[in-house]
Amino acid sequence: MESAALDLLTVCPGCRTRSDRGLELQTLERVGDELVCSCGRRYPIIDGVPIVTADPAAYLAAGSTVVEDGLVPDLDRALQGPDEAAYPRLLEHLSIYLDAHWGDRATPPPQSGFSEALIERIAARGSHHVAAAIELGCSVGRIALELARGADRVVGIDLHLGAVRRARHLLAGETIPYARRIAGRHYAVATARGERIAPERLHLVCGDALDPPCVPEVFDRVVALNLLDSVPSPRQLLSVIDGLCRPGGEVILSSPYAWLGSTLPDHERIGGADPATAVLEILRTGQGLRAPYTIEDQAEVPWTLRRDARSVVTYQLHYVRARKAQGT
Repeated sequence: MESAALDLLTVCPGCRTRSDRGLELQTLERVGDELVCSCGRRYPIIDGVPIVTADPAAYLAAGSTVVEDGLVPDLDRALQGPDEAAYPRLLEHLSIYLDAHWGDRATPPPQSGFSEALIERIAARGSHHVAAAIELGCSVGRIALELARGADRVVGIDLHLGAVRRARHLLAGETIPYARRIAGRHYAVATARGERIAPERLHLVCGDALDPPCVPEVFDRVVALNLLDSVPSPRQLLSVIDGLCRPGGEVILSSPYAWLGSTLPDHERIGGADPATAVLEILRTGQGLRAPYTIEDQAEVPWTLRRDARSVVTYQLHYVRARKAQGT
């Protein structure tokens, strides 16, 4: 973790406060296998990935968090089940998103599930170079790779440790094994070939997109793909995205608006039967944000996820690129 990248992601989420002087932030310093704040809080680094959440000990102790010894999938452990156990759920999650992000670089290639259309749209922004970009919900890292083609430095944040660990290795240029789901808890091993981003240009962290440990308004490009319907408060997420984006910068969002009661309560859902129009209105008016936005591009983009050999789900994403007003 190089200082050039770390200076964009050095804020302790546990002690930042707002006072008469404004927002007060404490930076983090690496000490061995931890990031340490002057307030006394410590954030562990696992396999090169810092866990910078409000309570990292509670995060690691949660039953849904799996800290693997390595990246090689244990197919026999998956078979021991049950389906809802943490390890089978980890393999299922990685199967879906490694195919979606890296399917064009996988051996054997998946028959379906590679998110080509969405990746191409992000890649196209590479010709519009920026100094700093951030992705909230970076998962296994392919969008961060495409962002790096058009940015000096890139930050990726995701709350799924297993996914961010894969992203770190893939974006170091490694080829990694993963379990591709065939049926139930039966998997076959595939590999994904990454591409190296110079470490001084990239910083990945396991953290909460609703509480990212970042200095506000320093990013020229803020990306959150398929995240609005995956957090407890999409309005809060829009506020966070806006807070990270510098005046004149751009935000790139996409969502199928596939609300689920297990993720967020009904009152947090945006826009009733037409959430796309409601999101555009929030951006255009700056409702609950620091500034209004100009919509520069929007489209309907297919997004396909392969769940197993007989199950593929295709969503229609609402894709939006918007420019933050200057002078805020």
